[in-house]
Amino acid sequence: MGMVAVGCGGSTTNDATGTTQARGAQQGTVVKDEGKPKPGGTVTYGLEADSDGFNPTVNRWAISGVMVGLAVYDPIAAYNDKVEAKPYLAEAITPNADYTQWTIKLRSGVKFSNGTPLTSDAIVKLFDAHLKSPLTKPVFSDLKDYSATDDLTVVFNMKSPWVVFPTTLTAQTGVVPEPGSLSDTGAAPIGSGPFVQTEWVKEASWKGKKNPTYWRKDKDGTQLPYLDNLEFRPIADQESRNKSLQGGTLNMMHTSDTKGIKLFRDEAAAGKVQMIEDNGEGEEGFIIMNQAKAPFDSVDARRALAYATDATAYGQDTNEGILEPADGVFKKNSPWYAPSKNYPTYNLDEAKKLVEKYKTEHGGQPPTFELGVGANSQTEAVYLQSVWQEAGFVVTVKDNNQASFVLDAVTGKYQANLWRQFGAPDPDADLIWWLSDNAKDPATGQVAAEGGLTLNIARQNSACVDKAVKAGRTTPELAGRKKAYADLQQCFADEVPYVWLDHSVWAVIAANNVRGITNGPLPDGEASLPIGGAGDFGGVTRLTQTWLAS
Repeated sequence: MGMVAVGCGGSTTNDATGTTQARGAQQGTVVKDEGKPKPGGTVTYGLEADSDGFNPTVNRWAISGVMVGLAVYDPIAAYNDKVEAKPYLAEAITPNADYTQWTIKLRSGVKFSNGTPLTSDAIVKLFDAHLKSPLTKPVFSDLKDYSATDDLTVVFNMKSPWVVFPTTLTAQTGVVPEPGSLSDTGAAPIGSGPFVQTEWVKEASWKGKKNPTYWRKDKDGTQLPYLDNLEFRPIADQESRNKSLQGGTLNMMHTSDTKGIKLFRDEAAAGKVQMIEDNGEGEEGFIIMNQAKAPFDSVDARRALAYATDATAYGQDTNEGILEPADGVFKKNSPWYAPSKNYPTYNLDEAKKLVEKYKTEHGGQPPTFELGVGANSQTEAVYLQSVWQEAGFVVTVKDNNQASFVLDAVTGKYQANLWRQFGAPDPDADLIWWLSDNAKDPATGQVAAEGGLTLNIARQNSACVDKAVKAGRTTPELAGRKKAYADLQQCFADEVPYVWLDHSVWAVIAANNVRGITNGPLPDGEASLPIGGAGDFGGVTRLTQTWLAS
């Protein structure tokens, strides 16, 4: 079988709103398609973790939840290969002249897998549920009201211009469940998507079968999806997931583990597997600090930690130099990137001076904290603990499982965490993590060290950040949006809510008999973003047009 290299360089594109996004740069090695897709067969896909359920209004989805969600549900919008959010389950998504009103017109003839027709009522009930949910309500803070104007049309009115509203409709907050299933805890999802759940054994396996009434067909009129069955297996241990694919237990998997990426680069080059890497905007690896809790309620402590962290050396020691060191929330090849002044890059002497200043102001006590880390992060934790203690910090390490790690973070039960986030192709989709209102306990309206469910996990209360991200949302002109996000980067440099480490790389690995391992065309025939971009996750692909060669 002939192996062909796939790659597209970074570029930018302007859409109708005058926005610009980094084009996803995918690279890797895939087997060239031979002939027409062949329906049938089963793909078993290795995920990095399981989810607590698949109700998009109540459950916490990381990348693994999005993968399952896009198998059961269809999103209202999805990204094309120019990184513009385009209609998917919708037939059209149209703004008025000043972006204060958006009209969603659904496709006709679509049914949920239980036979219920898709109508505007499903969209209304979905948003009713989102706005009652402490988890997803903050995403729609600028939504004023909405109403159905006919069986297939819903009009959304905004409190102020929202120039890229469709970006919120590409993943968890944009998938559409059957209305009657919205009261479910997420154990029995019902959607209009390509697969129907048949079994879910938590932490072991999710199984689905082909939706026989799925509304989509390919360009030749063949019913989608091609696969008869799909199984997702959550395998948190990276080495076990790698071996499962090598041994044939898995047909496909995703990974952001640098050892795994290095391993499969070599295997792909030798023709043993296929591999696609998502080198678009991607997520950042960083230290997130709880600014409402000592010692990181002190900007001196936060700046000292940044000065004590050598991102380049960290990369060489922990990820073999595979990942690009980060000095901010955007990659240097991103159209949103702007250099910032005064971000405290590595300087051990400056770190020690600020630690001594902190001790003087706190009765001689050194800055002391617990670093929370997730699974497979022990090497990174040991390295960081060592270099920070050299600067005078007192550091202990806490290992966490994924579910408790996320829950503790959003409720403020941490001091500092090794974290990964902010992978949206358009930064507006990350606004929810930065707004000051989302740092406050919903019950009290105040920023507290702990309590409530806050999506601004750093609990950063910043007028500077608020001004920048709101300008990025409301300004239609490209130059104005770029300036807004340049201002945001300077806010981060000045206030140091995060200590930047690296820019993540996600990869999808597949056996050589799998075809369509990246996203197939959108429903209207336009090319999709090949990988990533669903919500703010890299490494996501829809398996609607994946198939197996004989």
